[in-house]
Amino acid sequence: MMSPPPARSSVVETLESLLDDEASLLDVRRSQLHSLRGAIVDRDDEAVERLLRQIERAQELQSATDEKLNTVRRALAEQLGCPASEVKLSALIAELPKPLRGALADRRQRIIDLAERLQIEHMRTVMLLGECARINRLLMESLFPDSRGVTTYSTAGSHPWHPEGGLVDAER
Repeated sequence: MMSPPPARSSVVETLESLLDDEASLLDVRRSQLHSLRGAIVDRDDEAVERLLRQIERAQELQSATDEKLNTVRRALAEQLGCPASEVKLSALIAELPKPLRGALADRRQRIIDLAERLQIEHMRTVMLLGECARINRLLMESLFPDSRGVTTYSTAGSHPWHPEGGLVDAER
Protein backbone atom coordinates (compact mmCIF):
# COMPACT_ATOMS: atom_id res chain seq x y z
CA MET A 1 0.00 0.00 0.00
CA MET A 2 1.34 3.40 -0.99
CA SER A 3 1.62 6.10 1.60
CA PRO A 4 -0.30 9.29 0.92
CA PRO A 5 1.69 12.20 -0.49
CA PRO A 6 2.97 14.65 2.12
CA ALA A 7 0.72 17.61 2.81
CA ARG A 8 1.73 20.83 1.11
CA SER A 9 3.24 23.16 3.66
CA SER A 10 2.27 26.80 3.74
CA VAL A 11 5.91 27.70 3.11
CA VAL A 12 5.94 25.71 -0.15
CA GLU A 13 2.65 27.27 -1.21
CA THR A 14 3.97 30.75 -0.42
CA LEU A 15 7.14 29.98 -2.36
CA GLU A 16 5.12 28.80 -5.36
CA SER A 17 3.04 31.99 -5.25
CA LEU A 18 6.13 34.20 -5.01
CA LEU A 19 7.78 32.35 -7.89
CA ASP A 20 4.67 33.02 -9.97
CA ASP A 21 4.92 36.71 -9.02
CA GLU A 22 8.60 36.69 -9.96
CA ALA A 23 7.81 35.18 -13.36
CA SER A 24 5.11 37.78 -14.00
CA LEU A 25 7.48 40.60 -13.08
CA LEU A 26 10.20 39.28 -15.37
CA ASP A 27 7.73 39.11 -18.23
CA VAL A 28 6.48 42.65 -17.53
CA ARG A 29 10.05 43.99 -17.40
CA ARG A 30 10.90 42.28 -20.70
CA SER A 31 7.81 43.79 -22.28
CA GLN A 32 8.71 47.23 -20.89
CA LEU A 33 12.19 47.11 -22.43
CA HIS A 34 10.70 46.06 -25.77
CA SER A 35 8.24 48.98 -25.61
CA LEU A 36 11.03 51.35 -24.56
CA ARG A 37 13.04 50.44 -27.64
CA GLY A 38 10.00 51.09 -29.81
CA ALA A 39 9.40 54.48 -28.17
CA ILE A 40 13.05 55.44 -28.65
CA VAL A 41 12.96 54.48 -32.32
CA ASP A 42 9.68 56.39 -32.77
CA ARG A 43 11.19 59.37 -30.92
CA ASP A 44 8.16 59.47 -28.62
CA ASP A 45 9.54 61.36 -25.62
CA GLU A 46 6.31 61.13 -23.62
CA ALA A 47 6.20 57.36 -24.03
CA VAL A 48 9.88 57.08 -23.10
CA GLU A 49 9.32 59.07 -19.90
CA ARG A 50 6.21 57.05 -19.03
CA LEU A 51 8.02 53.76 -19.67
CA LEU A 52 11.02 54.83 -17.60
CA ARG A 53 8.69 55.56 -14.66
CA GLN A 54 7.01 52.18 -15.14
CA ILE A 55 10.39 50.45 -15.29
CA GLU A 56 11.41 52.14 -12.05
CA ARG A 57 8.20 50.97 -10.34
CA ALA A 58 8.69 47.44 -11.70
CA GLN A 59 12.24 47.44 -10.32
CA GLU A 60 10.90 48.43 -6.89
CA LEU A 61 8.37 45.58 -7.06
CA GLN A 62 11.14 43.23 -8.20
CA SER A 63 13.30 44.18 -5.21
CA ALA A 64 10.41 43.65 -2.78
CA THR A 65 9.57 40.28 -4.35
CA ASP A 66 13.21 39.21 -4.25
CA GLU A 67 13.37 40.10 -0.57
CA LYS A 68 10.22 38.06 0.16
CA LEU A 69 11.62 35.15 -1.86
CA ASN A 70 14.84 35.20 0.15
CA THR A 71 12.87 35.17 3.40
CA VAL A 72 10.70 32.24 2.29
CA ARG A 73 13.70 30.30 0.95
CA ARG A 74 15.47 30.72 4.31
CA ALA A 75 12.30 29.57 6.12
CA LEU A 76 12.01 26.51 3.86
CA ALA A 77 15.70 25.71 4.33
CA GLU A 78 15.21 25.88 8.07
CA GLN A 79 12.10 23.69 7.85
CA LEU A 80 14.01 21.12 5.77
CA GLY A 81 17.01 21.26 8.07
CA CYS A 82 19.33 22.54 5.34
CA PRO A 83 22.38 24.61 6.23
CA ALA A 84 22.14 28.35 5.63
CA SER A 85 24.54 28.01 2.69
CA GLU A 86 21.97 25.90 0.81
CA VAL A 87 19.13 28.35 0.38
CA LYS A 88 19.44 28.22 -3.40
CA LEU A 89 16.17 27.16 -4.94
CA SER A 90 17.73 24.21 -6.77
CA ALA A 91 19.18 22.84 -3.52
CA LEU A 92 15.87 23.29 -1.72
CA ILE A 93 13.93 21.55 -4.48
CA ALA A 94 16.31 18.59 -4.28
CA GLU A 95 15.58 18.27 -0.54
CA LEU A 96 11.79 18.30 -0.93
CA PRO A 97 9.77 15.09 -1.15
CA LYS A 98 9.25 14.01 -4.79
CA PRO A 99 5.56 14.97 -5.01
CA LEU A 100 6.41 18.58 -4.11
CA ARG A 101 9.40 18.95 -6.44
CA GLY A 102 7.65 19.06 -9.81
CA ALA A 103 5.71 22.30 -9.46
CA LEU A 104 8.63 24.18 -7.94
CA ALA A 105 11.08 22.81 -10.52
CA ASP A 106 8.74 23.90 -13.34
CA ARG A 107 8.43 27.39 -11.87
CA ARG A 108 12.19 27.61 -11.40
CA GLN A 109 12.78 26.64 -15.05
CA ARG A 110 10.20 29.18 -16.21
CA ILE A 111 11.97 31.91 -14.26
CA ILE A 112 15.31 30.90 -15.78
CA ASP A 113 13.80 31.08 -19.27
CA LEU A 114 12.18 34.46 -18.60
CA ALA A 115 15.40 35.84 -17.09
CA GLU A 116 17.28 34.82 -20.23
CA ARG A 117 14.67 36.52 -22.41
CA LEU A 118 14.88 39.65 -20.21
CA GLN A 119 18.66 39.62 -20.58
CA ILE A 120 18.31 39.50 -24.38
CA GLU A 121 15.85 42.44 -24.33
CA HIS A 122 18.21 44.34 -22.06
CA MET A 123 21.12 43.74 -24.43
CA ARG A 124 19.05 44.88 -27.40
CA THR A 125 18.10 48.06 -25.54
CA VAL A 126 21.72 48.73 -24.56
CA MET A 127 22.81 48.24 -28.17
CA LEU A 128 20.12 50.64 -29.43
CA LEU A 129 21.11 53.30 -26.91
CA GLY A 130 24.78 52.85 -27.80
CA GLU A 131 23.97 53.27 -31.47
CA CYS A 132 21.87 56.37 -30.74
CA ALA A 133 24.77 57.88 -28.81
CA ARG A 134 27.16 57.09 -31.67
CA ILE A 135 24.85 58.70 -34.23
CA ASN A 136 24.35 61.77 -32.03
CA ARG A 137 28.12 62.10 -31.57
CA LEU A 138 28.65 61.86 -35.34
CA LEU A 139 25.96 64.48 -35.93
CA MET A 140 27.54 66.85 -33.41
CA GLU A 141 30.98 66.35 -34.95
CA SER A 142 29.62 66.96 -38.46
CA LEU A 143 27.71 70.08 -37.39
CA PHE A 144 30.67 71.50 -35.48
CA PRO A 145 33.77 70.01 -37.16
CA ASP A 146 36.31 72.64 -36.03
CA SER A 147 34.81 73.17 -32.65
CA ARG A 148 36.74 72.75 -29.45
CA GLY A 149 33.51 72.34 -27.55
CA VAL A 150 29.81 73.03 -27.71
CA THR A 151 27.37 73.85 -24.96
CA THR A 152 24.51 71.38 -24.80
CA TYR A 153 21.51 71.72 -22.53
CA SER A 154 19.73 69.24 -20.36
CA THR A 155 17.19 69.43 -17.56
CA ALA A 156 20.08 70.18 -15.20
CA GLY A 157 21.26 73.18 -17.23
CA SER A 158 24.15 73.74 -19.59
CA HIS A 159 26.88 71.20 -20.13
CA PRO A 160 29.96 71.59 -22.35
CA TRP A 161 30.42 68.91 -25.00
CA HIS A 162 33.80 68.12 -26.54
CA PRO A 163 34.18 66.21 -29.83
CA GLU A 164 36.51 63.60 -28.41
CA GLY A 165 34.19 62.70 -25.54
CA GLY A 166 30.95 60.78 -25.53
CA LEU A 167 27.46 62.12 -25.07
CA VAL A 168 26.85 60.12 -21.93
CA ASP A 169 28.65 61.08 -18.74
CA ALA A 170 29.14 57.80 -16.88
CA GLU A 171 29.96 59.58 -13.63
CA ARG A 172 26.51 61.11 -13.12
